[in-house]
Amino acid sequence: MTLPDLSASPFFLNDEARAWVARTRDALSLDEKLAQLLLPISLGLDWEELDRFLSLGVGGVSRFATLDPQALRDSATYLQERSRIPLLLSTDLEGGELASVGGPAGTPYPNQMAVAATDDPVFARRFGQVLGREGRAVGFNCTFSPVTDLDLNPLNPIVNTRSFGSDVGRVTAFCEAAIRGFQAEGVAACAKHWPGDGVDYRNQHLVTSENTLDLPAWEASYGAMYRHLIASGVKIVMPGHITLPAYAHARGRPDEADLPATLSPLLTTTLLRDELGFGGVVVSDATEMGGFTSQGPREDLVPQVIAAGCDILLFPTDVERDLEFLRRGVRNGRLSEARVDEAVTRVLALKASLGLHQSTGLPDLGTLRAPEHLSWAEECAARAVTLVSDTQHLLPLDPARHRRLLIIRQPQRRNGLGFPLPDLRVPELLEQAGFEVTLYTPQTHVSPDLYDALLYVLAEEALMVTPDLRLDWVELHGTPFRAMERFWDVLPTAIVSLGTPRYAQDAPRCRTLVNAYSPVMPVQEAVVRALTGQQPFQGVSPVDASSALRPVREWRNLMVEG
Repeated sequence: MTLPDLSASPFFLNDEARAWVARTRDALSLDEKLAQLLLPISLGLDWEELDRFLSLGVGGVSRFATLDPQALRDSATYLQERSRIPLLLSTDLEGGELASVGGPAGTPYPNQMAVAATDDPVFARRFGQVLGREGRAVGFNCTFSPVTDLDLNPLNPIVNTRSFGSDVGRVTAFCEAAIRGFQAEGVAACAKHWPGDGVDYRNQHLVTSENTLDLPAWEASYGAMYRHLIASGVKIVMPGHITLPAYAHARGRPDEADLPATLSPLLTTTLLRDELGFGGVVVSDATEMGGFTSQGPREDLVPQVIAAGCDILLFPTDVERDLEFLRRGVRNGRLSEARVDEAVTRVLALKASLGLHQSTGLPDLGTLRAPEHLSWAEECAARAVTLVSDTQHLLPLDPARHRRLLIIRQPQRRNGLGFPLPDLRVPELLEQAGFEVTLYTPQTHVSPDLYDALLYVLAEEALMVTPDLRLDWVELHGTPFRAMERFWDVLPTAIVSLGTPRYAQDAPRCRTLVNAYSPVMPVQEAVVRALTGQQPFQGVSPVDASSALRPVREWRNLMVEG
C-alpha cells in the first residue's frame, strides 16, 4: 500500500502529527475506518440524531450555517467532546442572504458574484476571513466553499450568483484569495465542483450534468484554474455529479464518458490526483442529489464513490445502510482495503492539519458582526453595485422628477428549501429618500398619469434545486394575461436585480438595468444610494450581462455540438 506524503502540500504535517495519523489509523477496525469516510448532515441539530452519529463513529457532521449561533456552538462542543476521533464539522460558507453564519445574527457579507463585481481580490480575501472567523466561532472547521465554477452558460441555474463570474483570470484570483482567507482562520477550504460546473444549462441537484467543453478549452479554463488552486494549497476538492466526456474520449475510454466525477476513477484519480497532482482530501458532492441517485442502485454507487477516488462520501441518506454498502463493497472486491486505508489516512491528515488532534477552544461568539466585519461588508456592497445600462438616462432618480414610483416585486420570496424570506426593504428605503412608493398588484393600472417611473426590484440567488433563474412574468404581473404586458414603453422602467445578473436575456428592451447580485442589507442600502445619485455605480460586471441573448445562442449551439 502506498500512502500519501503527509509532509507535503496541502497538509504539511510535522513528525508528531504524522505519528498521530498513523497511530490513529492503525488502531481502527475496518468498520471504524469505513465510518470515518461518511459525513452525514444534521438538518435541525436533533440531539438523538447527533448521538447516533457519534455511536457510529462517523468522520464528521455537516450543519447549516444559518442556524442559531449558540445552538451551532453548543452542538459543536457536544460532538467534539464525545467523539473519540475529532470530527470534521462542515458547512457551505458562501455568504449572501442564504449562507452567512447564524443568518441575521452574523455579518451580512455579500455573495461571491457581488464580491467579484468589486474587481478587487481583497474583498474575496475578506470574504474568507469574515466567514471563516464567524464559522469557527460556532464550531465549523471545514467549509465546502468557495464555489470555483465558471458562470459561462446564462441558463445555468445553480452557478450564477454563487460564483465569481465567467472570466478565468478573475475567478482564479478571487478563489485563491478566498481560500487563503478561510485557511488563515483555521477553516479548511474547498474547490468545487470538479471538473467544473457552469457549462450545462441543467442543475446537477436534479440530473447528472455535463461539462461539454473540448479538452483544449477545458485545459485553458477549468484545468488551468484547478492547477493554480492546487498549487496554492487548497485542502479539499469536491467532485460534482458532472461528466467531462472529452477527457474520457481523449484517454480512449468512451465507455466512461457518461460517468460523473463522483463515480469516475478516470476523472477523480487519473486526472485530478495523477495529472494535476492534488494531494488533499476529495469529498464527494451530496449523494442524495439527483445527479448521483439517477446513476444506479445505491448499493452499487456507495462503494464506487470511494473506489473512484473520493475520500469522503457526503450526506449518506441512511448512515447505517451506507456503512453496510461499504462493507459489502469490501467483501465483494469492488472496494479494496488499501483504498480505504489511503482515504482514511487523508481524512485524518486533514484533521491533523487543522490542529484537531490537539485541544483547541473556539473563538468568542462576539466575533459575529464584529465592527471590522460589518465595515468590510458595507465597503464590499458599495463597490459591487453595477450599472449595466441606462440608455434612457433615467438615473439618478430624483423625488422632484420621479416622485411617484411603482414597484413590482416577487409576491413571496423563498429560499431553496421553500422557507419564506423577508421582503426586500428597497421600497421602504426609497420612501425614506422622499419618494411616494406604490407596490404593484394585478389590479394596478399602469399609466404615466399615475406614476413617474417603474422599478422591478428582484432578488433571486442560486441555491440547491432552483430549476431556473429567469423572469417569471406570471408571478410578477399576477395573471397569465398580464404576464404578456410590457411596461417600459408606458413608463420609464428599470430592472434592479439583487440576485442573478442575467435578466437581460428576458428583458432585452428594458433600457435601464442595475445589477447588485446579493440581497443582504448593506447591498440594498448601497443600491438605493446609487439609484438616487448619492454614490457612484462602481461595480464591474463579472459576466456579460448586457448581451445575454448572444451567449444563450452560443451555449445552446455548444451543448448541441458537444
